[in-house]
Amino acid sequence: MTGNTPKVSICAPAYNNAPEVERLLLSVYAQTYTDFEVNISDDSTDDEVEQVVAQYQKRHKNIHYIHNETPYGHIFNWNAAIKMARGEYIKIMFSDDWFTDAESLGAYAALLDKSPDAYLAFAGSRQVSLDNSVKINFHTANLCSGTNSQEFDSCTRDLMKYYDRHATPQFIGRLRKDYRHLFLGNEIGAPSAVMYRRGTSLTLFDEKSNWASDMYLYFDLLKKSPKFVFTTKPLISIGVHDHQYTESFSEKDLRIYNDYRYMYEKYRLRESKECRAYFTKQFIVKYGKGLREAKALGIEPSLYIKACAGEFCDSVRCFVRARLGAGKEKG
Repeated sequence: MTGNTPKVSICAPAYNNAPEVERLLLSVYAQTYTDFEVNISDDSTDDEVEQVVAQYQKRHKNIHYIHNETPYGHIFNWNAAIKMARGEYIKIMFSDDWFTDAESLGAYAALLDKSPDAYLAFAGSRQVSLDNSVKINFHTANLCSGTNSQEFDSCTRDLMKYYDRHATPQFIGRLRKDYRHLFLGNEIGAPSAVMYRRGTSLTLFDEKSNWASDMYLYFDLLKKSPKFVFTTKPLISIGVHDHQYTESFSEKDLRIYNDYRYMYEKYRLRESKECRAYFTKQFIVKYGKGLREAKALGIEPSLYIKACAGEFCDSVRCFVRARLGAGKEKG
């Protein structure tokens, strides 16, 4: 800590989820790394989150809390929490996520400490199904109150079912070659999986984004510096449940198409052949946007026709498999 300025700012937006905020704060104050502050921007329509935070403020002086009189909405509230930050490193933590063990925050900080040219650090994550697990709440929190990393990890391991995931070597190689290849598939993960450097200007979520808002943040950080650091260790746990924002989108929701189209244009991805090919196949053809849209986005007619042919062949193969399967069942 330099003067009264913490090294790390943990930024957590909240909305009507007091038990999840309690679980997050439990994991925050189990950390062995202590040079941090906690900033919570609360969009809640009740005072339950405020009551949880107030209990922690009695014991800790480094929690800053704002209850928004008028809710901002999801991306705007994320940015409100980040704008509260004073630290050199920004650690986004959605309030339904938490640190996997007591060494997690220190491990994140060490990644950026060792690579002063990097703005973006990310880690593996533990995907925890909250719909089929015992949730850590006010009562079960007491069971996991130990500050020892082994105690905390052992307790959460017993309470929840999970699997670990991290970026593949193929993704890392692709991203190192050209950060624009993030467009071909995001294996960095959810925003809670990252920590980033403030630098001369604070990087926020693009408030025009929607489905892929996390990718916009990563693109903006990689534009500042294409160098990044990562670990495959699951430093954070992601609470997975049926009420997440992305679950409200259908498979061919036009909001998804519009979000990726905006990304394609904003970051000049038409200049990358790989990105043009990906956008053509996965979005223009899939959403039936046609050749006129492809041309407007700088995509060669030959690339569009090739993607259409591939889509047709895939459809034929699916049809044949279905018919063969039906024939076997009758036989």
